[in-house]
Amino acid sequence: MELRASKIPEDGDPEEDTATALQRLVELTATRVTPLRSLRTQYRLIRKLGSGSYGRVLLAQPRRGGPAVALKLLRRDSVLKTTFLREFCVGRCVSSHPGLLQTLAGPLQTPRHFVFAQEYAPCGDLSGMLQERGLPELLVKRVVAQLAGALDFLHSRGLVHADVKPDNVLVFDPVCSHVALGDLGLTRPEGSPTPTPPVPLPTAPPELCLLLPPNTLPLRPAMDSWGLGVLLFCAATACFPWDVALASDPEFEAFAGWITTKPQPSRPPPPWDQFASPALALLQGLLDLDPETRSPPLAVLDFLGDDWGLEENREGLGGLGSVSYEDEEEGEEGGSSLEEWTDEEEDDKGGGRMGTDGGTP
Repeated sequence: MELRASKIPEDGDPEEDTATALQRLVELTATRVTPLRSLRTQYRLIRKLGSGSYGRVLLAQPRRGGPAVALKLLRRDSVLKTTFLREFCVGRCVSSHPGLLQTLAGPLQTPRHFVFAQEYAPCGDLSGMLQERGLPELLVKRVVAQLAGALDFLHSRGLVHADVKPDNVLVFDPVCSHVALGDLGLTRPEGSPTPTPPVPLPTAPPELCLLLPPNTLPLRPAMDSWGLGVLLFCAATACFPWDVALASDPEFEAFAGWITTKPQPSRPPPPWDQFASPALALLQGLLDLDPETRSPPLAVLDFLGDDWGLEENREGLGGLGSVSYEDEEEGEEGGSSLEEWTDEEEDDKGGGRMGTDGGTP
């Protein structure tokens, strides 16, 4: 089933909108979740890739053969089944795009978790490979170009990612020839009511940061444009431009003062002065304070042939390299197996120890 924004065809009958189509797909998928007593019946668990209050992500090898996968486990005592199914269904619907992390078929549930499999990115996430002065310009351009295409694909289907940040960009090779946007847990149909973040986030746009509970805003693609602009800055500098997009934050206040001054000063304030004029023009469009005039993600493509002024960034990638599956197998034998923290799966059979959960991802 393809998710798409609603429109009125020539015969006058409205097509099913994205929210309705997604709800119908969730209801159909609910009957196709396979119950398991333990994940070990279908997978050989290798190591933990991430953990948090939501659950865990594990590297696993399917026992039936094939490449290693990343299993996302969502705790059944803290996540509604409909929430799990929505993330799974959205992932399956958009997996055809190479810039979005592929979600694999076959949702599962164990006594303690809802589970689905995704493709495994051997180089981890973007935040893990950023260096002190950011990525070389070529790599920054590769990353944001691929993400721009992925976001445009989502938006064309009536969806908004709503959580664009370095932690959610998965890297498949050391030179970023293939990156993919993952974690669709907050992805919703355009127009869905969106509250202010529970804690200040440097990636949230100002219109969301200014929101006071219990008020909400309709989710719009412009929120993803803002996230992409912040991510571009992060990839180039290895830091966030501000803590929160509010006037109380001095870094944001300096940026907002510069971007709204007419005529604009010839030289932007630090740290924006490290970017060349084309990159500044791109950032100003993506980080427009007015969501109505904010540039769409594909605006990135108009600036790829220009100099962004990042030639001083380190050319090398340090010790980063692709982690092979064989390396993971050796690690398991060396003492990094999952026995001491995934035995909660076995605990439901009457034995084993309760695993511990980690911090937020």
